[in-house]
Amino acid sequence: MVNFSGARIIPTDFNNDGINVNNENVFLQGRVRCSSKGYCFVVREDEGEDIYIRETNLNNAWHGDSVIVLITKQGVKRRAPEGKIQCVIQRSNDILLAKVDIDKVNGELKAYPLDDRIPVTIDVENDKTFRDNLSNKDLIHEIKIIKYPIAQFNAKCSIIRELSITSGVETDVEILLSKNNISRNFEVPKISPRKIQTKGREDLTNQPALLFKSWESPNSPSLPALYAQPYEGGNRVWLHAPSISERLNIGSKLDKYLRNRGEVICLGNNWLEFLSESLGSVSKFKVNEECEAVSLMIDINSDGTVIDWKFILSVIKPVNLITPKHLETIKNRRASSRSIPIALKNIKDSLEVVYTLIHSAKIINDSNNVVVKLDEYIPNLERVNELHKTFPGRDFNGWSKTFDCCDPQSLLDIYIRLSNNILAKHLYGYGLPFIYKKHEEIDQSSINELTKSALALDKQITVNDDGTVTSSELIKSFETSNEKKILQKLVKHIIPGIHLKLFKVDSNLDLDDLNEDSFKHNIESPWCCPTFNYWNVFNQSIITSLLSDGKNKSNSRSKISVQLGKMDSWRDVDWNIFTSKVSDNIFEIANLRLVNNLNEVRKKSKSFRNNVISIAQGREAQKIIGKEVTAIITGVQSYGFFAELDNLTAEGLVHVSTLGDDWYEYRSRQNLLVGRKNKKTYQLGQKINVRVLKVDILKNQIDLELVKQQETETEINTAKINEREIEQEDIKINNIHLDS
Repeated sequence: MVNFSGARIIPTDFNNDGINVNNENVFLQGRVRCSSKGYCFVVREDEGEDIYIRETNLNNAWHGDSVIVLITKQGVKRRAPEGKIQCVIQRSNDILLAKVDIDKVNGELKAYPLDDRIPVTIDVENDKTFRDNLSNKDLIHEIKIIKYPIAQFNAKCSIIRELSITSGVETDVEILLSKNNISRNFEVPKISPRKIQTKGREDLTNQPALLFKSWESPNSPSLPALYAQPYEGGNRVWLHAPSISERLNIGSKLDKYLRNRGEVICLGNNWLEFLSESLGSVSKFKVNEECEAVSLMIDINSDGTVIDWKFILSVIKPVNLITPKHLETIKNRRASSRSIPIALKNIKDSLEVVYTLIHSAKIINDSNNVVVKLDEYIPNLERVNELHKTFPGRDFNGWSKTFDCCDPQSLLDIYIRLSNNILAKHLYGYGLPFIYKKHEEIDQSSINELTKSALALDKQITVNDDGTVTSSELIKSFETSNEKKILQKLVKHIIPGIHLKLFKVDSNLDLDDLNEDSFKHNIESPWCCPTFNYWNVFNQSIITSLLSDGKNKSNSRSKISVQLGKMDSWRDVDWNIFTSKVSDNIFEIANLRLVNNLNEVRKKSKSFRNNVISIAQGREAQKIIGKEVTAIITGVQSYGFFAELDNLTAEGLVHVSTLGDDWYEYRSRQNLLVGRKNKKTYQLGQKINVRVLKVDILKNQIDLELVKQQETETEINTAKINEREIEQEDIKINNIHLDS
């Protein structure tokens, strides 16, 4: 416990409203989160209520820093508690992107971070190398912090390199890596992966398992292998994951390296790998090569229900690689056809397995009524091709892609998500720790806002008896809408992001309390893609420890043993399955600090992926500056409206100040802008012609202006709003329960 002036760090001494329930000064640990408008909060490590920090109380802390904060004012009603930062525990990063300029007063170099959440001035070491090029507006600088600010003294930095915003794709990637504090140059420990003992592993090399090709890049991560066959009125599916955890010693330098690295990064059509080169090469699945795996057998009945499962350690030998071309040919092949198309000749021996996998995936997908299924609208941009296929089984912030049997990734997603859910159930049963994905519920106020948008597009919405509308009902109503794309994009905006959480129980847990209701929301514990990130490695290490180190008998003399990987096997275990040493190793790394750090990694990676898409869209928009293009309005605000450019899926803003023909009022209930005099409206789904005025690559902003069309009298009358219709629309919206 860390002490400050006699006070204690007691994260639990605050109630659900963030109110201090004792009279002591209590210090909390958390991470600073600032907005571009200057509002700062400390997000608590214990997931309690955020703490508001005034600018005067930041104590030189920056956005992203890990800090100790003292509560100075209790939270009241909807107001967050206020605090004062006492000290910075850890800086978020020492590398920043900045614009360097010469101070007009003293002639010294000053750096101004491009991240507007860090509004500080940083002194630059006098480096003559970079002075001559400062007038070049296309240059930005990557800087390294040498000294952080203290008292009234500014931070100090050195310039690492110049980066031109006009130098092409490779430089764009470097800019974004630096912007999101992602390093290419992690020091990899010179440690060879541990050799896996083959004794006791189940030999599945005769099983014709299949690999699936999703990417073109040679350094892309290894995906799980699949096999399926009809079985007792349903199907038996095998999922084989590359065994990474068995090649690591928990707590070793290589293990710590992977924790810090966090996850693989897709650069668009290339990859920044997560695993060390040696670890990746020995564990990657290849056709016709034997490799150790962690395998899961799943028995699925005809309605998609899992009736049995079993985890084992195995050796496999994949026989074929299935490509998108194979799947597309299978989809278009006539059921009655006896001939095998040329495109399928090389996998003819595996066709029945593929058909079974597709059939079973459709059944599982149709039976899953919990996950929100939405289409993914992919920009037609070659440079981000592989970015849309990353992370099989990824959460998509709480929604799932519509199943596409022609897409290997879509097929894998079904089985990976199911396997993740099974592992969560299995480890829960044994009372073992695991990291899982926490999906937050969509709040009613967000649903109400979306409902207003749907009504503005003349969608018929079914209201429940209590006056509310569910997200699932809204999504169903969009299926037949001409504005389906707009509405589904709006849904994605209101779905809360997910975060990783740690499940950990004490030894006194009554495991007979386990029931299916505990997992009614499809709790997922990722484990079968350990080449992608550390939370998969962590969860895989728990199941492999259970299979390899777990005691399957109550004592050495007992004739009754338990298969620890079997479904519900934990019900037959009433002894300690691990030695104290193994148990201590497992619980040592299972801590809140690890999960918090991994969540920070996820945030950076997500930001990077979004930035890659945005900068690619911005580059395409730069090519059409000054040109007239068609667009569709995708959002309306008081300050203007957003419009998506055709073929780019990129949004730009038409600011209200550029609409010089009238004074426009914002009608929030109808989500539209209305001219005071001419009654002209701009609303969701409206097709317009715009001109691209400006593109800011670094801020991901595209400025548009409306192209005025020659209006006829009929067109003017059509554009005008009938005030009676607005009143009727208000009545319709007021009938919806707006209690948030």
